[in-house]
Amino acid sequence: MIADSPPAIVLPVQVAEAVKPAPQLQGPPAGPQTPPPQPPAAPQAGWRTRLKDSGVNLTFSYVSESAASISGGRDQGAAYTQQLLASAVVDTGKAFGLSGGKIIATIIHRKGQDLTATRIGNLFEVQELFGGGQDLRPAELSYEQQLNGGRTALKIGLYHTGDDFATLPSGCQFQNFAFCPRPTTLFYNSGFSGFPIPRWGIRARQDIGHGLSISVAAFEVNSIRAQTGNGWQLAPRFDSVVLPVELGWKSGQGAGQLPGLVRLGGLIDTTDKPDVYADANGNSYVLSGLAPATRRERWSAWAMAEKMIVRFGPGERGLSLFGTMTLSDRATARVPLFLSGGFVARGLWDNRPRDNFGLGLVYARVNPRIADRQRDQQSLGQDVDPQRWEASGEIFYGWQATRALLLRPNLQYIHRVGATSRYPDAVVAGMTIKLIL
Repeated sequence: MIADSPPAIVLPVQVAEAVKPAPQLQGPPAGPQTPPPQPPAAPQAGWRTRLKDSGVNLTFSYVSESAASISGGRDQGAAYTQQLLASAVVDTGKAFGLSGGKIIATIIHRKGQDLTATRIGNLFEVQELFGGGQDLRPAELSYEQQLNGGRTALKIGLYHTGDDFATLPSGCQFQNFAFCPRPTTLFYNSGFSGFPIPRWGIRARQDIGHGLSISVAAFEVNSIRAQTGNGWQLAPRFDSVVLPVELGWKSGQGAGQLPGLVRLGGLIDTTDKPDVYADANGNSYVLSGLAPATRRERWSAWAMAEKMIVRFGPGERGLSLFGTMTLSDRATARVPLFLSGGFVARGLWDNRPRDNFGLGLVYARVNPRIADRQRDQQSLGQDVDPQRWEASGEIFYGWQATRALLLRPNLQYIHRVGATSRYPDAVVAGMTIKLIL
């Protein structure tokens, strides 16, 4: 402080009175007339989802099978065949209030070439998709009704014997027709039918407990409908019938168990067929010059099984073994003995749960009486090789690229092409593409 500075003059300060806030304008209290905030609108279900909710499930698919003969056989080359499919499955409980019922309607279009016929010359097509009429045709129109709490099932309509008989789950993982999805010899040796050549028929199945079931059926034998351009000839022809019967046994159906399936069955076909060797007197019709003897009926039988032996995860993930044997009568059958077996592994890796791969082997014995007839033809100077047996194998890997798209390359090997030694063993590379929407 400076000593000679005059003293400071202090003036009194008047304290201002506290300012009161201005009153706020209030609106009417919230009441029922004030709507609450609306949640975002739920997305509208698509038309297929709405149909499914009402009991109609639609499926559309494209499948192609390509094959190239790398070596052996009659010649080398490639072929492509495809199928377009549209199918509707109607749950009659949801659609009409009729519980336990199901209607199936399917139409397909096939087009392509058959490498076996054009290049290789073996017994079983290396493209199972080929055949069944290269055209647009109905593949199924059927109705199934479950009764007695599902223990009894009746089915009637235009469909396939192989839908209910002599079929294993692993069959149609392979491209070779010997596997997919039932033994081809049943088609060769009888009026047994498979997709997409339907027959008018009726089937009854009864569960008898402990995983056992029995199925019996009757189907028309109508080879005309299999021909290209005749798929719409839907009138039934019951001048001859196929009568199959089968005993089935399912095991390991509980959670975490190893599922298995056994099928034992047989059929009688009442179609008149010529004997493969003999005339009416029991002699070679080739040498006698007489007509082949007529056989009034023919039969086939089968035994097949599939069993998961190792589990990789839930559902179908696991390693399964399968095997099949068929027998047919020697009077009319082309291949009276057929054996197949192999394995399919599904979902081996956790990050590829829907991929699969497998190996299958086939042995087919041509009827020895056909070989006898062919030797008689040779004695008359005809250029014929007696047929004995053919063996083949296939390995594949199925890559589930997306939920809808499957790519499945495969490699096939055919020993004794056409059941003779005339042509060298064939190696065939194939590719199956499936798009299911």
